Amino acid sequence: MVTEEELDALAAGDPREWLVVDESERRWSYYGQRLRRTLPWRRRSRVQLVEAVCDADGYIREPGVGQLRSSRDPEALPLLLVRCVDWVPQVREIARAAVLARFAQEDLAPPLPLVVVLSRRAVDDWVDEHVLQPMLRSPELLDVALATPDLRTRRIVHESAQRAGLLSDERLASIAVHDHDDVIRTRVGRLLLDRDDPRFVLPLLDGGAPKVRARALQLLGVETARERLGESSSLVRSMAQALVLRAGGDPAAYYRDALRSGAVTRATVAGLGETGTLDDVDLLRAQLADERPRVRVAAVRGLRRLLANPSDARAVRYGRELLADPSPGVVREAAALLDGRLGPADRPHLLDLAAPARPLHVRRGAYTLLRGVSRWSRLATDLWLLSLPGDPLAADARRDLDDWRRNGSSAFTRPSPDLAARIGELLTELEPHLGPGVAGELRCLAQA
Repeated sequence: MVTEEELDALAAGDPREWLVVDESERRWSYYGQRLRRTLPWRRRSRVQLVEAVCDADGYIREPGVGQLRSSRDPEALPLLLVRCVDWVPQVREIARAAVLARFAQEDLAPPLPLVVVLSRRAVDDWVDEHVLQPMLRSPELLDVALATPDLRTRRIVHESAQRAGLLSDERLASIAVHDHDDVIRTRVGRLLLDRDDPRFVLPLLDGGAPKVRARALQLLGVETARERLGESSSLVRSMAQALVLRAGGDPAAYYRDALRSGAVTRATVAGLGETGTLDDVDLLRAQLADERPRVRVAAVRGLRRLLANPSDARAVRYGRELLADPSPGVVREAAALLDGRLGPADRPHLLDLAAPARPLHVRRGAYTLLRGVSRWSRLATDLWLLSLPGDPLAADARRDLDDWRRNGSSAFTRPSPDLAARIGELLTELEPHLGPGVAGELRCLAQA
């Protein structure tokens, strides 16, 4: 149940909150115990009128909406809009007539987000056709709507304005290049490319959303694709590579020449990783000494592809060298490169990297790999981190330990004697903190 102070606050806030009020009042009136039909309609207060308009009973809402038509209180317009999508036809008709009467007299820009939400309600298309689109036909309101900070509202406004033909080609082209929302830029860019108008293809190739730029490149053909092999966008770069390959060219040769000539960028390094062969491993590895973290990340990612064969020992050698890199991105890629390739002999080195004195991103990478050495290494590592007071990885370890108990404890293996002894020591230390019976359960599993 709302108060007048809450109604004033709602009127000054997000108009979509009236949907929450409507739902809560309806639930309260349905389950609440009150004599709703005994109050004379002419004597209803402002709060009582809101309760009536939002009541669960259509016989209460209908006269309430009829009284709300003449109200000048700030909640009148948003609640009338809400009732425009009421499931009871008689209630809808009264509310819609009232909204259309106000539409010619009042500024409807403030409830725009509410209108947008209601235009998607499943009753019918009335709100979209008779409220939203007429609002957008006003140049001033259209500018306000297209600039609203709420992304969901802006996206629906764009869709409705395009459907109604309210945006010129020039404005659509500007939106496709300059709008800060990638979803809107993609939708508008695709719309323009569908028109098969050459005026838009080059501008969209240079400034559109990545999906639009890739399609524009496809329209322009292989000659332009050769010029775009060094694109920073992976989607556009992959389209250029595919077009060049289809024409019988070799994209990898472009990237090799670029790197050997000193044109080292993230795109050229990534491109060689995407199109190169095993013969390019040394050229990619040379880029690991680059001072730019993004270039090193691209180089490791490329090595992951080229050294995908589990028997290639170079992956372990190169990856181990990168586990203490100052860049978190490089360490993540190095850990992915080493995933599934390390064994118990690597555990001491990984424990050193996971020590509290190390940078957090280095510790996270080592922790990930320690969990992958074996099921029992995973258990011992989780218990060790839980034994470190206030450790930032302790929460991750606790979640992983719970997952291990659910899914990993049925393994038909046993830990080595040294690891079993270490697990036992940690369980003795942590027994008061693990919960009733947890330490005993884990001890039995490790010693059975």
